[in-house]
Amino acid sequence: MIAVKHTPVRPVPGHSLTPQELEGIAMAVDVDPSSLSDKQKAALTAFRRRGGSTLSGPASWKFPAITPDRITLSDEDVRMLDDIWKETNHMTGRRNLGARLFNVSSMLSNLVGSPDGKREVLFLVNYSGYPVENITVHLLGKYRTATVLAPGQKARDLPVYEVEDGTGTDIDMVQVMAAIVMEK
Repeated sequence: MIAVKHTPVRPVPGHSLTPQELEGIAMAVDVDPSSLSDKQKAALTAFRRRGGSTLSGPASWKFPAITPDRITLSDEDVRMLDDIWKETNHMTGRRNLGARLFNVSSMLSNLVGSPDGKREVLFLVNYSGYPVENITVHLLGKYRTATVLAPGQKARDLPVYEVEDGTGTDIDMVQVMAAIVMEK
């Protein structure tokens, strides 16, 4: 639900939930609060004390079990997911939690970061059938350099500029796909 808003999401399995794993994260989504151990709950509490936001699923809700005879959700499950989506959408709003793209109605994106947090790569896929021009990218965080990589083209440095809560850059055109490498 969050990824469709061009917001980077990194799933963290419960057994990996530690304060170190939450470093540099702006918001954590806890889909099943009742399944957390005391140690995992303490990690989320420490995360909130450092200023992070947490969105927790309703304590009474469990994602429906997968069965071979059912490929869709029940009406009740859909209503519950709708409530969760509304809360998630309200929490994220228009905040820049990662990458925001402008002038890209036909573009898919995926933002991934290095474990040390010093480099992020924004992958762009244009599925329109024609080149997309004048793309603006806003990323959370301060970056020194941006380089665009695209098939059949030489790597090009892009100018970066300061925007509210981060760094912006502009790409003149994406034919089919491109990757923007941002370094701090």
